[in-house]
Amino acid sequence: MGDASSKAKIKDTLRVLHVQWSQIQQEWRDQACEGITREAVDPADDAARIALLALDELGEAIARARRECGA
Repeated sequence: MGDASSKAKIKDTLRVLHVQWSQIQQEWRDQACEGITREAVDPADDAARIALLALDELGEAIARARRECGA
């Protein structure tokens, strides 16, 4: 899987997470819901954003290595 497809998959998964969680929250608003948001949804969101940044940095490092190696 290439960088672009990996990033697209992460972004799509994050979008689906937000859409589905928003739908659930329309019917379910209590302390348990807030706990799941705080303990699972928010960390998953943060992890996805960190992964996207890491893929960008990795892509830049690979491109730099290719330039420097003449490939």
